[in-house]
Amino acid sequence: MTQRAQRAALVDEAAAIDEIPASLYEQARRKLLQNEPLRDEAGMSAADALTAGEAAALRSVGLTTTPFASEADKDPLRQSIAEYMALLNTSFTTNAAAKFLKVDVSRIRQRLREHSLFGIDYDGERRLPRFQFERQQVLPGLREVLAALPRALNPLDVAQWFLAPNPDLELAARELSPRDWLLRGNSIDAVVALARGFE
Repeated sequence: MTQRAQRAALVDEAAAIDEIPASLYEQARRKLLQNEPLRDEAGMSAADALTAGEAAALRSVGLTTTPFASEADKDPLRQSIAEYMALLNTSFTTNAAAKFLKVDVSRIRQRLREHSLFGIDYDGERRLPRFQFERQQVLPGLREVLAALPRALNPLDVAQWFLAPNPDLELAARELSPRDWLLRGNSIDAVVALARGFE
């Protein structure tokens, strides 16, 4: 990408961020800081639940999954941008993660290379979302679960997957998120199996 194209992309990104309602960003930021799912199941649009084949079948008969124009705070693109910016803002830098875990920063970099910690490339550095840490430790079983998740996942999908309650992880008639399941010391294999089946 040329420098001119990079500058144009940054200008476009800044313009898009300026259009994000502050309430969307603050809501996503609050949820991430409290390790809550970004969206509940009711917040998922019908288009999100369709496979590519189902969407193509709808288009073939003249239907569309494109949402009607509505208020800015209900625009899925703006919501995703707000959530992504909140994810970056609430994540640790490599230095902050090292201080949090009381290890050398080289150990954090090594774990990122090994994919035993989840990192997001942003502005020339790596950011580590908070969902993978608890009480100055790494989430139990994180290495195994990350190894089972598809590598090409969007960071928002990874965060949502770890934080959203999953019907396959039920304890005492309550659905737990993969994160909560692992924190309670339950079977790592159950979460690894779910990660392998992630689509």
